[in-house]
Amino acid sequence: MYRLFFVILFCLPGVAVITTAHARTHDPVNVFVSILPQKYLVERVGGERVIVNVMVRPGLNPETYEPTPKQMAELNNADLYFRMAVPFESVWIKKISSINPEIRIIECCGDLAINDPVTHEHEFHAGLVNDAHIWTSPQNAIVLAEIIKSALSEFDPEYADHFENNYRTLVSELNDLDQHIKAELTGINNRYLIVVHPSWGHFAEAYGLQQISIEQHGMEIKARQLSKLVEFARKENIHTIYTQKQFNNASAKILAREINGRIVELDPLAEDYINNLRHVTQAIIAGAQPQ
Repeated sequence: MYRLFFVILFCLPGVAVITTAHARTHDPVNVFVSILPQKYLVERVGGERVIVNVMVRPGLNPETYEPTPKQMAELNNADLYFRMAVPFESVWIKKISSINPEIRIIECCGDLAINDPVTHEHEFHAGLVNDAHIWTSPQNAIVLAEIIKSALSEFDPEYADHFENNYRTLVSELNDLDQHIKAELTGINNRYLIVVHPSWGHFAEAYGLQQISIEQHGMEIKARQLSKLVEFARKENIHTIYTQKQFNNASAKILAREINGRIVELDPLAEDYINNLRHVTQAIIAGAQPQ
């Protein structure tokens, strides 16, 4: 009799819904992000309460990326998607929402994307180049971490304290990183960064550097402008050109050869965020040294 009553009670719709909801709250939050640095931040804040999937895989270009069929299928079970205003999102975000109408799309950039820094204009520039790589500044990363914490706490309120504690630990480390970079870069004399793609504008702005991009408005530099850039680099005693594996480095190699300089690869999309920016800092210090 009691067993029969239990079976009937368990099968009632209301009871089934409560049981399912209770089980779901104890599952990790299924999160999708666009790029690897976001994965680092989400995992640091979420801890074991998140499972994080990345759309743009290592070495691929977020400006031209197309999700795989497997990723699109997996998005059907995602709870949250953290956007980062990288170009491929503008094409695919509506498709992602149509595949999974229940997914929560979280805008991470906010005012940070509106106030993009620009490369400094010199005589060889056709115009200003926006840089939307907001995560390259540790202080911006703190803002992103706060957005992540708030979204996770709203979706999984039972673990809000867990997210808050992880967030505070991460913020402390990011502030330490910020102070470390400031101290390390204070003494360098040559503060120009000639880069193949405008990825380091927020980093440069934070630490008193000047980013000069070879690529302009998404296009390769023209021969006449490249010639003027060679003259500028010689005049300013610049010997290092910073490249990125996701982009064509042919013009950078020509420039380096013409100034008898060196090529140094930096990756703004590396997953290990804090250690990567420490590596970038040391690379810039070394690159600023005269040959």
